[in-house]
Amino acid sequence: MNLIAAAQAIAIHAHAGQQRDDSSDPYIVHPTRVAARLAKRFPDDAALTAAGWCHDVLEDCPQVSADELRAAIGDDALAIVREVTNPSKAHPELSRAERKAMDRAHIASISRRARCLKLADRADNLRDGCACPDKVWLATYVRESRLLAEVLRGTDPELEADLEQALLKASQAAGIPP
Repeated sequence: MNLIAAAQAIAIHAHAGQQRDDSSDPYIVHPTRVAARLAKRFPDDAALTAAGWCHDVLEDCPQVSADELRAAIGDDALAIVREVTNPSKAHPELSRAERKAMDRAHIASISRRARCLKLADRADNLRDGCACPDKVWLATYVRESRLLAEVLRGTDPELEADLEQALLKASQAAGIPP
């Protein structure tokens, strides 16, 4: 089985039964879109596409161990997944603002490949967020995403433009100025 197929298979297994918060879609549609975006932008980087499939597994799927993930996607893709895994998940006692600041500081130090994954991930989350009925939450997420976009500036012009478009759409959906 090739790397991308293996990543897809473990992502489908890991996210089985999960649903997106902002829609009734099965959760797997999100990593599918993120991986497809990365494959289109970086067709020669299979490890990055594999990481796109599996980027939420360590954070959101405790039934899949890091060793299982490594066996499926290898060290290179796993390293990217680890880079985009938010360190604040280990600190639920902190306020949301403190956790998001911690995550932004972490993201400022990760590799370019991991920042590209983060750009694709956040743009997709924002697009899904537009359907969220909780406009107060969406406005908060847009503000946090604007701060994150600042940290990610200079990574990849095409993915940054995607994020800016998603931010504009989400700002409109939240009823806040762009």
